[in-house]
Amino acid sequence: MESWETGWEVGFPASNTDELLLALVVRDLVHGSSFDVEAVEDGTELALDFQAGDELQDQTYQLLLSAEIAGTENREMVQAFAEQMLEDLVSEAEDLVAQREELGSRPSAELVFQSVPEDEERWDLVVPDWLAPDGAEVPFGFRPFDVQSGDGWPANKVLDAHGRVVLVPKGDEILVFGIPAPEGWGEEDHS
Repeated sequence: MESWETGWEVGFPASNTDELLLALVVRDLVHGSSFDVEAVEDGTELALDFQAGDELQDQTYQLLLSAEIAGTENREMVQAFAEQMLEDLVSEAEDLVAQREELGSRPSAELVFQSVPEDEERWDLVVPDWLAPDGAEVPFGFRPFDVQSGDGWPANKVLDAHGRVVLVPKGDEILVFGIPAPEGWGEEDHS
Protein backbone atom coordinates (compact mmCIF):
# COMPACT_ATOMS: atom_id res chain seq x y z
CA MET A 1 0.00 0.00 0.00
CA GLU A 2 1.25 3.46 -0.92
CA SER A 3 2.44 5.64 1.98
CA TRP A 4 2.91 9.42 2.03
CA GLU A 5 3.05 12.38 4.42
CA THR A 6 1.67 15.87 4.65
CA GLY A 7 1.56 18.61 7.24
CA TRP A 8 -0.03 21.87 8.30
CA GLU A 9 0.57 24.82 10.60
CA VAL A 10 -2.62 25.94 12.28
CA GLY A 11 -2.65 29.23 14.19
CA PHE A 12 -4.67 29.59 17.39
CA PRO A 13 -5.06 32.83 19.33
CA ALA A 14 -2.94 32.75 22.49
CA SER A 15 -3.28 36.21 24.01
CA ASN A 16 -4.52 34.88 27.36
CA THR A 17 -4.41 31.79 29.58
CA ASP A 18 -7.77 30.39 28.41
CA GLU A 19 -6.81 30.57 24.72
CA LEU A 20 -3.44 28.92 25.32
CA LEU A 21 -5.00 26.21 27.51
CA LEU A 22 -7.51 25.40 24.75
CA ALA A 23 -4.78 25.19 22.08
CA LEU A 24 -2.65 22.87 24.25
CA VAL A 25 -5.63 20.57 24.85
CA VAL A 26 -6.28 20.43 21.08
CA ARG A 27 -2.62 19.43 20.54
CA ASP A 28 -2.97 16.72 23.19
CA LEU A 29 -6.13 15.37 21.54
CA VAL A 30 -4.64 15.19 18.04
CA HIS A 31 -1.13 13.90 18.87
CA GLY A 32 -0.91 10.17 18.30
CA SER A 33 -4.46 9.83 16.99
CA SER A 34 -5.24 7.45 14.14
CA PHE A 35 -8.20 7.33 11.78
CA ASP A 36 -9.41 5.08 8.98
CA VAL A 37 -11.25 7.17 6.40
CA GLU A 38 -13.36 6.04 3.45
CA ALA A 39 -14.55 8.41 0.72
CA VAL A 40 -18.29 8.18 0.17
CA GLU A 41 -17.94 9.05 -3.53
CA ASP A 42 -15.59 6.29 -4.69
CA GLY A 43 -14.81 4.10 -1.66
CA THR A 44 -11.18 5.26 -1.45
CA GLU A 45 -9.72 4.18 1.91
CA LEU A 46 -6.96 5.94 3.81
CA ALA A 47 -5.32 5.30 7.19
CA LEU A 48 -4.12 8.51 8.84
CA ASP A 49 -1.71 8.73 11.80
CA PHE A 50 -1.27 12.22 13.27
CA GLN A 51 1.61 13.77 15.20
CA ALA A 52 1.49 17.25 16.67
CA GLY A 53 3.96 19.75 17.99
CA ASP A 54 3.77 23.41 18.84
CA GLU A 55 5.50 26.74 19.11
CA LEU A 56 4.51 30.18 20.32
CA GLN A 57 4.94 33.23 18.08
CA ASP A 58 3.94 36.48 19.77
CA GLN A 59 0.28 35.95 20.70
CA THR A 60 -0.29 33.07 18.28
CA TYR A 61 -0.01 29.41 19.16
CA GLN A 62 1.17 27.42 16.15
CA LEU A 63 -0.06 23.82 16.07
CA LEU A 64 2.41 21.91 13.91
CA LEU A 65 0.43 19.00 12.54
CA SER A 66 1.75 16.15 10.41
CA ALA A 67 0.04 13.06 9.06
CA GLU A 68 1.47 9.80 7.81
CA ILE A 69 -1.03 8.36 5.37
CA ALA A 70 -1.39 4.84 4.00
CA GLY A 71 -3.36 4.73 0.77
CA THR A 72 -3.58 6.46 -2.59
CA GLU A 73 -2.44 10.07 -2.50
CA ASN A 74 -5.61 12.17 -2.29
CA ARG A 75 -4.65 15.52 -0.78
CA GLU A 76 -8.13 17.03 -1.12
CA MET A 77 -9.68 14.18 0.85
CA VAL A 78 -7.01 14.43 3.56
CA GLN A 79 -7.37 18.23 3.76
CA ALA A 80 -11.15 17.98 4.14
CA PHE A 81 -10.81 15.29 6.79
CA ALA A 82 -8.14 17.23 8.73
CA GLU A 83 -10.31 20.37 8.75
CA GLN A 84 -13.34 18.45 10.05
CA MET A 85 -11.21 16.57 12.61
CA LEU A 86 -9.74 19.81 13.96
CA GLU A 87 -13.19 21.40 14.16
CA ASP A 88 -14.44 18.39 16.15
CA LEU A 89 -11.36 18.37 18.40
CA VAL A 90 -11.68 22.09 19.16
CA SER A 91 -15.27 21.41 20.25
CA GLU A 92 -14.14 18.49 22.45
CA ALA A 93 -11.30 20.61 23.87
CA GLU A 94 -13.75 23.40 24.72
CA ASP A 95 -15.85 20.88 26.69
CA LEU A 96 -12.78 19.57 28.55
CA VAL A 97 -11.46 23.08 29.31
CA ALA A 98 -14.89 24.09 30.64
CA GLN A 99 -14.45 21.34 33.28
CA ARG A 100 -10.94 22.45 34.28
CA GLU A 101 -9.74 22.65 37.84
CA GLU A 102 -7.03 25.16 38.73
CA LEU A 103 -4.26 23.26 40.48
CA GLY A 104 -1.92 26.14 41.32
CA SER A 105 1.09 27.90 39.89
CA ARG A 106 4.83 28.33 40.39
CA PRO A 107 7.30 31.01 39.38
CA SER A 108 9.21 29.81 36.31
CA ALA A 109 12.51 30.51 38.10
CA GLU A 110 11.70 27.76 40.64
CA LEU A 111 11.47 25.11 37.90
CA VAL A 112 13.85 23.42 35.52
CA PHE A 113 12.71 21.33 32.55
CA GLN A 114 14.65 18.09 32.19
CA SER A 115 14.53 15.01 29.99
CA VAL A 116 13.10 11.87 31.56
CA PRO A 117 13.70 8.22 30.62
CA GLU A 118 10.97 6.55 28.58
CA ASP A 119 9.71 4.53 31.56
CA GLU A 120 9.12 7.78 33.48
CA GLU A 121 7.21 9.59 30.74
CA ARG A 122 3.77 10.84 31.75
CA TRP A 123 1.28 10.79 28.88
CA ASP A 124 -1.17 12.60 31.15
CA LEU A 125 1.11 15.66 31.52
CA VAL A 126 0.66 18.24 28.75
CA VAL A 127 3.63 20.63 28.48
CA PRO A 128 4.31 23.03 25.57
CA ASP A 129 7.10 21.75 23.33
CA TRP A 130 8.95 25.08 23.48
CA LEU A 131 9.72 24.43 27.18
CA ALA A 132 11.62 21.21 26.32
CA PRO A 133 15.35 21.16 26.99
CA ASP A 134 17.65 20.55 24.01
CA GLY A 135 17.62 16.92 22.94
CA ALA A 136 14.43 16.00 24.82
CA GLU A 137 11.85 13.79 23.14
CA VAL A 138 8.65 15.82 22.73
CA PRO A 139 5.92 15.85 23.85
CA PHE A 140 6.39 13.31 26.68
CA GLY A 141 10.13 12.92 27.21
CA PHE A 142 10.55 15.84 29.60
CA ARG A 143 8.89 17.51 32.55
CA PRO A 144 9.48 20.27 35.10
CA PHE A 145 11.36 19.67 38.33
CA ASP A 146 11.67 21.82 41.44
CA VAL A 147 15.08 23.53 41.27
CA GLN A 148 15.62 23.21 45.06
CA SER A 149 14.37 19.68 45.82
CA GLY A 150 14.76 18.03 42.41
CA ASP A 151 11.23 16.59 42.74
CA GLY A 152 8.97 16.34 39.71
CA TRP A 153 6.34 19.08 39.56
CA PRO A 154 3.47 18.69 39.64
CA ALA A 155 3.88 15.59 41.78
CA ASN A 156 2.86 12.21 40.35
CA LYS A 157 -0.02 12.00 42.86
CA VAL A 158 -1.44 15.21 41.33
CA LEU A 159 -1.10 13.72 37.84
CA ASP A 160 -2.76 10.50 39.02
CA ALA A 161 -5.76 12.43 40.35
CA HIS A 162 -6.69 13.98 36.97
CA GLY A 163 -7.29 12.75 33.43
CA ARG A 164 -4.82 15.32 32.12
CA VAL A 165 -2.68 17.98 33.78
CA VAL A 166 -1.88 20.92 31.49
CA LEU A 167 0.96 23.41 32.12
CA VAL A 168 0.31 26.90 30.77
CA PRO A 169 3.12 29.50 30.80
CA LYS A 170 1.97 32.99 31.76
CA GLY A 171 4.64 35.64 32.01
CA ASP A 172 7.13 34.56 34.69
CA GLU A 173 4.99 31.76 36.08
CA ILE A 174 3.62 28.36 35.11
CA LEU A 175 -0.08 27.72 35.76
CA VAL A 176 -1.38 24.17 36.15
CA PHE A 177 -4.87 22.90 35.28
CA GLY A 178 -6.49 19.50 35.67
CA ILE A 179 -9.00 18.40 33.05
CA PRO A 180 -10.88 15.13 32.50
CA ALA A 181 -9.32 12.48 30.27
CA PRO A 182 -10.49 12.67 26.66
CA GLU A 183 -13.41 10.48 25.67
CA GLY A 184 -12.22 7.01 24.71
CA TRP A 185 -8.90 7.38 26.58
CA GLY A 186 -7.44 4.00 27.41
CA GLU A 187 -9.37 2.18 24.69
CA GLU A 188 -7.32 0.19 22.19
CA ASP A 189 -7.85 2.56 19.27
CA HIS A 190 -6.95 5.74 21.15
CA SER A 191 -3.58 6.64 22.59
